[in-house]
Amino acid sequence: MKKKWWHMMLLGLASASFLTLLQVPAEASPDKVSTGLTAESKPAVAAGESTLSGYNRGRIAQENYEKLHGKEAFPLEKTDPEYADMMKKYIYGDIAEQMTITPVEQSLVVLSVLATNQNADLLPRAVEEALAAGATPLQIREAIYHITPYVGFAKTEPAVRQMNEVFRRHGVKLPLKAQGTTTDADRFEKGLAYQTGKYGERITEMRANTPAYEKHLQDDLSAFCFGDIYTRGTLGHKEREMLTVAAIGTLGIEAQFRSHVNGTLAAGATKEEVIGIITAMNPYVGFPRTLWMLQIANGCFAAAAQAKAQ
Repeated sequence: MKKKWWHMMLLGLASASFLTLLQVPAEASPDKVSTGLTAESKPAVAAGESTLSGYNRGRIAQENYEKLHGKEAFPLEKTDPEYADMMKKYIYGDIAEQMTITPVEQSLVVLSVLATNQNADLLPRAVEEALAAGATPLQIREAIYHITPYVGFAKTEPAVRQMNEVFRRHGVKLPLKAQGTTTDADRFEKGLAYQTGKYGERITEMRANTPAYEKHLQDDLSAFCFGDIYTRGTLGHKEREMLTVAAIGTLGIEAQFRSHVNGTLAAGATKEEVIGIITAMNPYVGFPRTLWMLQIANGCFAAAAQAKAQ
């Protein structure tokens, strides 16, 4: 089987105007991520100019594609050559120039989006590309397990089945090593401790203000989402927040999306990394959803900067 690559699944923002909207620099740190793909050095972009000028996107795209797939024909090249040309240049040319989070992080974000969208055609390929990007089977499994409290078993159960089929083709022995850290006796206690430890007194206040007839759902949230899921091994808190942002952003739940963008920043992510999450999501949720996420993220960045200045 020819090696697949995570770049087949990752698209980014195509214009400096989107970054201007966010009030973040158009140029990412050149030392942030090493992809192993061809990228041409470009001068700093002046206000009003495009980030897409100054490099030969066709040549770079072809070189990058051949590094990963050899002479294999690009998908849809025979039936839809114009579409294939646009896709190849965008992904392997433009996006090779725009990376702001690591290949493994991007591949896990894409998995979260596809599982949330229940895309049975693209998800197996995304698992293949995550492995090619350097993600371990445990990281891939934990990414899909992680979003279950946010999107429901109806969406993640098929994703787990599809993931396991790819693992079998790669000779991965199942089941993988258990990563749970709680028992039935302590899952609520540990979950609530994790929840309040990361998100503060507002959790205590929320629980105190919950009517008695709804309290069981708050208990389920603490025990399941935080006890059963967030305390698991392999992925750290920052990585889990990034995946949560991806899942909730795909669903389009504003209050929760804002909360977890703030949580991702509090976990140590930079605003460029948050933009990297949104960039990776873009091809699967479209630009209306992308711009909606950018607007909310921009508000989070501004609030964080204001709080830091005080």
